[in-house]
Amino acid sequence: MRFPTTLLALLGLGFLTQAQQDNRQRMATLAGGLEIGVPIGEFDESWGRQLVGLSGNFTVPMRRLPFSYGFDFGWAHMGGNSREVTVSDPAIAATTGDLSVRSDVYGYHALLRLQPFHGQVSPYIEGLTGARHFVTNTRIKVDGLDEPLMEQRNESSLIGSAGLAAGIYYAPSRNFIIEGRVERLTGGMVRYVDPRSIEISPAGEVEYSTLSSGTRIVNITFGIGFRF
Repeated sequence: MRFPTTLLALLGLGFLTQAQQDNRQRMATLAGGLEIGVPIGEFDESWGRQLVGLSGNFTVPMRRLPFSYGFDFGWAHMGGNSREVTVSDPAIAATTGDLSVRSDVYGYHALLRLQPFHGQVSPYIEGLTGARHFVTNTRIKVDGLDEPLMEQRNESSLIGSAGLAAGIYYAPSRNFIIEGRVERLTGGMVRYVDPRSIEISPAGEVEYSTLSSGTRIVNITFGIGFRF
């Protein structure tokens, strides 16, 4: 994906739009929406599937510079498995429960955003740095209990992550925004559970295999938010 070309197009569109509008006071933003992750390079060769999840970001403008700083959070479900298993606990009457194993990836990134135009159409670019967390958990739920009978973390891998993003706001009103965003993230090698390999026995024994690869990915987000 060619970020320089995207950037020039977004900035050009913002400049033409802003020229027809009065300057507006820069405001903080809170936005979120659906995120689709497209693995690239080694991550695509190893994992080979798109990720679907949610993303959200919060930004605060600097006083005199066309920059904002903030935080971006992302979550995507990688897959899992579940089945009914036998449980043995003298404190409960139930003899079976639902055992589920699920794998997810979380992203935590600080961001610095350049957004020189703040009209109805507001393009931006930003740099991100932080970490991504690949995690697999097992949980047993039993009917009649508010809390899981058992929770266990099977695998957990935390890696550094950094990247660039380009996006655009469209504001149909002063405080409501519609956002489109593309970000490209890179990180180091990580070991994670292959959810397609998860097997659960009737007795509740869990087996799975793992994959190792780099973690480059392109995330595409469509969402809504607020300026305040």
